[in-house]
Amino acid sequence: MIHKLYSAYNLPADHDVCHLFEHLVIRRFLRAVEKSGNERAFIGELHGTTSESSVFFDVAFFTCESITLFEKVIADVKPFDLSMIHESVAHIEAEMKSSVVIWDEKELRKQLARCQKDFADRRSIKPKKAIKSTKNPPLEVDYQPEDFIDFTLTIEIPDASTQATAAFFCMYPILLDLVRSACFDLAPVYPSSHSEFTAYHDGNSVSQIYTVKKSFDWQNAGKVAQSHLRTFDPAPHASCLNDLAEAFTTDPFYNSAPIYFYQKTAAPFTKDDLAKTITATNLQAILQQVTVNITAKNHLANPQVCLMICSITRVCV
Repeated sequence: MIHKLYSAYNLPADHDVCHLFEHLVIRRFLRAVEKSGNERAFIGELHGTTSESSVFFDVAFFTCESITLFEKVIADVKPFDLSMIHESVAHIEAEMKSSVVIWDEKELRKQLARCQKDFADRRSIKPKKAIKSTKNPPLEVDYQPEDFIDFTLTIEIPDASTQATAAFFCMYPILLDLVRSACFDLAPVYPSSHSEFTAYHDGNSVSQIYTVKKSFDWQNAGKVAQSHLRTFDPAPHASCLNDLAEAFTTDPFYNSAPIYFYQKTAAPFTKDDLAKTITATNLQAILQQVTVNITAKNHLANPQVCLMICSITRVCV
């Protein structure tokens, strides 16, 4: 894997605009990945952070091509599409459990453009004092947790064999990304927890908590997830899976994987053992027997009520 940190300190906007800029850069990159024929699930890791008016992108990509594409995106100073701005605002609303109102679109675009130019010019360069706009903030973020609920996405397979368990353990992040791309990409949804792998005596699962606006169409999300996972063909991504397998054996990022796997399963697998299970054939087998449950709990209205939203039944080979 190729690890890099891209940063720019003291951008010429307040935190809320810089936070939106961070989301927009990532969103533009993911769109570019899709246009190149790839999927977010197979490129590696990309994390954005905004602290005050400074923005950071921590990447760990499998290929030089992904690095080149990301650097092209952060050097791109073309204005962001309005649709992309609204999509990113929806994600921020879920992340912050807040209402985000754009009061001055023209001023917002000006400040985003300055952030783009400054990031392209000053990333990884010694910080300097930025001249921020003296106008009223173009964005308003109002904390409104009552408008949001948390749901848990759980992906399971009934195969508890050691090899199937190892393959699921290595590739469950791919499953989560595939569902996120298919169901939540255009929705006011944001992951609010790390994923958690669990090995049972009769199967394996991974779960993750998301925050979502109450207006989100749960039933439709379940249908989309079912269709996407059942029809997804991993064969065109075999080379990306090879990259992941190589990373398991060579990259320090995965040094602790055998420890975590042993703690969960009591199976003594080395990094090489785990890597051997990362294949398109094994991923296809997982997709064909997967079950997905989405459960939501409205903590504010009734903390005892847990609603089953959708269940994706097992697909037989």
